[in-house]
Amino acid sequence: MSRRSAGLLSLFAFGLGILSILSTGGIRTAQGQPKPLVVNPAPQAPTLASPVTLGMKRGGSAELVLTGTNLSDPVAVLLSCPGKAAIVPDSKGAKADSTKVKVKVEVPADAPIGFHTIRVATTHGVSNFRPFLVDDLPSVDEVATNRSKETAQAVPSSCVVNGHTDTEASDFFKVKVAAGQTLTFEVLARRIGSPLDPIVVLHDAKTRRELLDQYADDTPGLESDCRLTHGFKEAGEVLVEVRDTTYRGGAGYDYRLRIGDFPGAMTAYPLAVRRGTTTTVAFAGQGAAGILPVAVRAPADPAIAALTVSPMRAAGASGWPLPVRLSDDPQSVEQEPNNTPAKATKLPVPGGVSARFLEKGDLDHFAIAGKKGEKLVVSIWTYEVNSPAEVLVRILDGKEKEIARSSPTAVPTRVEFTPAADGPYTIACEHLNYLFGPNEIYHVAVHATAPDFDVSLPLDRCEAPAGGGTSLIVANVARLGGYAGAVELSVAGNPALSGTVVVPAGQTQTALPVLVKAGTKLGAYPFRVKATATINGKPVVRYATLLDYVKTNLGGMPNPPLDLLNGCMAAVIEKPPFSIAFTPEPKAFEKGKAAKLIATAKRDKGVDGDIVLAPLFTPPNIAVAAKPIPKGKTAGEATVTPAAAAAVGATSVVVRATTKVGGKDYAVTPPPTAIEVIAAKKVEPKKEPPKKKKK
Repeated sequence: MSRRSAGLLSLFAFGLGILSILSTGGIRTAQGQPKPLVVNPAPQAPTLASPVTLGMKRGGSAELVLTGTNLSDPVAVLLSCPGKAAIVPDSKGAKADSTKVKVKVEVPADAPIGFHTIRVATTHGVSNFRPFLVDDLPSVDEVATNRSKETAQAVPSSCVVNGHTDTEASDFFKVKVAAGQTLTFEVLARRIGSPLDPIVVLHDAKTRRELLDQYADDTPGLESDCRLTHGFKEAGEVLVEVRDTTYRGGAGYDYRLRIGDFPGAMTAYPLAVRRGTTTTVAFAGQGAAGILPVAVRAPADPAIAALTVSPMRAAGASGWPLPVRLSDDPQSVEQEPNNTPAKATKLPVPGGVSARFLEKGDLDHFAIAGKKGEKLVVSIWTYEVNSPAEVLVRILDGKEKEIARSSPTAVPTRVEFTPAADGPYTIACEHLNYLFGPNEIYHVAVHATAPDFDVSLPLDRCEAPAGGGTSLIVANVARLGGYAGAVELSVAGNPALSGTVVVPAGQTQTALPVLVKAGTKLGAYPFRVKATATINGKPVVRYATLLDYVKTNLGGMPNPPLDLLNGCMAAVIEKPPFSIAFTPEPKAFEKGKAAKLIATAKRDKGVDGDIVLAPLFTPPNIAVAAKPIPKGKTAGEATVTPAAAAAVGATSVVVRATTKVGGKDYAVTPPPTAIEVIAAKKVEPKKEPPKKKKK
């Protein structure tokens, strides 16, 4: 099995509960965690169609039509990049359409090029995010008549085409070229959340014949997207064919075809920089020649996982931006020659280094200091940073004797070892397939194992009225490296929002209250979920991630942009047409005995149908069963039964209420309801009355 196949199996295993999250010092892994919770958005919340690969040139404005469901009564359009987005009112007398909304977007000339997001907030909630792409190339919309070479669509030699593939069909574009001109043709599809697996082929416009060797498919470093660069000796016209590799197409098979004299690069180099430092970043991979280095100031904010840099030459358009990961540990670049242990590049512990197998037979060595009994982890990034390199890692002691090595089939690549004595050790890296060149790039990180934790979320959004609140479900709190204590979760990053909960030792899933400040205007407000624990007497801060959700929202993208992984959104909505509150009865719930949550509903006029109560979150070993509140009634109940194995102490449950409003489902999720679990009371044996003595 190749490492690529093993990687796919690893991603599948993630969904089954094997968690692998990139950290600042390498890779932290927790196995055997509970299956993540599945939480659906409220049925009245808006959704945007998937995918909506919208884009525009920076420094301009555009009118866009967003499509989806529940888009009536929009109050805001939210961009993750600098710019303005305003809702365009429907013309007078136009029939309301809940499936689309027209917006006008303005993006300043200095807006960052690349992948951004767009959302719509309505009076009932906020939508999922969709890609919104900013470019410095002018946009051209594909026409529907370009399905043959004879009807190829004429486009400029510097543009980006918004395209869409149909089943069993190719798209053709005609480009006029000058003698001596060099052009790059790049298709963005998988990198923007489309299921399309693109191929690009060049044809001679006169003969209609394919130009030999002028095609691209699965270009290394582009996540199965493609890019080719070609120099034209003579002036004329060229036909550009874009299609799916297996001729798939239909809804969602969208792409962006970039055409122009812009640089191609696979990765930024170094691949990671230390937070709070200024670093000069160059570029690596085929097409990196002539690209100007970029000085970047890495933000110190621990919630920011990466920044992006755009490859540029002295003149011409920008290449598609590339991520630079952020770390709390020192970062460096390998120093050649380091082909032997004696010439090894020094690497601190903890620390990271970017490297590559540039020449034939290239071996890389990194010198570290080990402490007796302190377990160390060496981890490698390759596919995680869009590199095709496959790396074998060996650990050598001070006498150059091998004491550990990585498994060729394991993903991610990592080695754990415990030094038998204080002294020097060497990390020896070689290419598994003996390949070399500008594409064979990788990153090495080393750190000592330590207690730690991760937090993941199943959904990135919620809704509540001003002065009210709701619940955000936390799918999993994974304790790592022997840590078994409590973790505090809190709503962070927005003064209009608040909420805190403590996940006690032994509990891995919870519900976080999200409370909205009174007087907050309608709209959507970004926030993060901050997680804090005290480990070895020191506070450790992490931020909850949304890896599974983001991958799903982007069509299974294997390595989604890191800046999408911890962003949540709370919609401040109008007062709901009904509300629900729960009161424990009795206040303390005894193990092994059924107790009740008394439900009290308030209904607006006309909201008189059954209210269905459904448990959304329950702590371990606590069962909740609820009956619907009958039509027209305002009182109901849910039965709560703590099992004998339930933890004693304060905890909470979340019950969602759903009813019909205007013929459509409408759900309300209240903040968590606090309950107290107590030990089962001992039953004293009944004393028998003393027997009377016979006379």
